[in-house]
Amino acid sequence: MKELRLKIKKRVMPSKGRVRLNISALTDLGINDGGQIDLMNDAGNRTVTVTVYTDTMVEKDQIRISEEDLKALGLQDGDEVTVAKAVPMMDKLKKTGAETKKNVTEKAEKAYQSAGKATKEEYEKVKKKLTEKDL
Repeated sequence: MKELRLKIKKRVMPSKGRVRLNISALTDLGINDGGQIDLMNDAGNRTVTVTVYTDTMVEKDQIRISEEDLKALGLQDGDEVTVAKAVPMMDKLKKTGAETKKNVTEKAEKAYQSAGKATKEEYEKVKKKLTEKDL
């Protein structure tokens, strides 16, 4: 998936969840006017998904972002932000579900093996004690 690094210009009007981009950036990202993108603050590990609107007044290397979204990202006017086409929510949920299933399965297998080993060791101890008493 293609990503762009754009310079932030704070929007004057409150517009949480909406950004303005030059049409060439939409073409580069492979989205249409009204599509969604993810804004990523790589340093702060924060992502905000927003709706994009084209604006001929926005320079090619800029993005206009609301103050609310800047706060959510932990960025300021003049900073750079990574921009990429948003992954649909169902795809995000499927990926998260698959990762969770994998992690739970791995941990359950380790617990099973650990419990099995401990159980076998205890069984052998009890068996040995019983055998010694029978002698």
